[in-house]
Amino acid sequence: MKMSKLLLPALACLLPLTYPVHAAELGKQDVEKIVHDYLIAHPELLIDMSNALRAKQESQQQEADTQLLKQNHDALFADKRDPVVGNDKGTITVVEFFDYNCGYCKHATAMIDNLLADNKNVRVVYKEFPILSETSYVAAKAALAVNSLHPDKYAAFHTALMNHQGPLKSDKELAEVAKKSGLNWPALEKKMQDPAIEKQLQETRQLAEKLGLTGTPAFVIGDQILRGAPRSSDDLKALVNQVK
Repeated sequence: MKMSKLLLPALACLLPLTYPVHAAELGKQDVEKIVHDYLIAHPELLIDMSNALRAKQESQQQEADTQLLKQNHDALFADKRDPVVGNDKGTITVVEFFDYNCGYCKHATAMIDNLLADNKNVRVVYKEFPILSETSYVAAKAALAVNSLHPDKYAAFHTALMNHQGPLKSDKELAEVAKKSGLNWPALEKKMQDPAIEKQLQETRQLAEKLGLTGTPAFVIGDQILRGAPRSSDDLKALVNQVK
């Protein structure tokens, strides 16, 4: 019978309380059997240990995230190149890293819209983080080009891309979305070649790596990093209310 090497030290202190013989007089198999029998008799210990471990890991992750956010505060919240929607002077900022071909990001779009409609003190900073496909990358460049040329039209273009059914399959589909949004596609294509846009995307990727973000969507809300989409609009609003 084999017991986890991690459990034995943790439970060895129980031996003197459970058995009169000194632990040093027991062999390895004896210790394993005693620990095994004790855990069988008290299975709730495993649940308690698991909960304690999870709580400790979450606390450590929160502490690490807090430090990361402090170290990267300006890049997250004050990069003037980033598209911003909602109240630009709002005191609560939500940062979203997203990909236009990400289904979970599309689902989160409605949550963001509901949040902005419900709370006029929120500003949302969009971080273009294309990681799923080449068309994701092209769409991100197009969106940043729109933000550079026509910042007032970014929100509508962003929403149109998010509402596109299924993943973008080609530049042609992207051009159609742009035209339906009243944008000049040839002008956007020209702007998309601007090295500054490529540089911004590279720096956003580097920032995501620093924060340990490996997928989309990801949110920064107050001093918390949410790796994944909120389960509902109410959950997102609750996180924002905690910032208050």
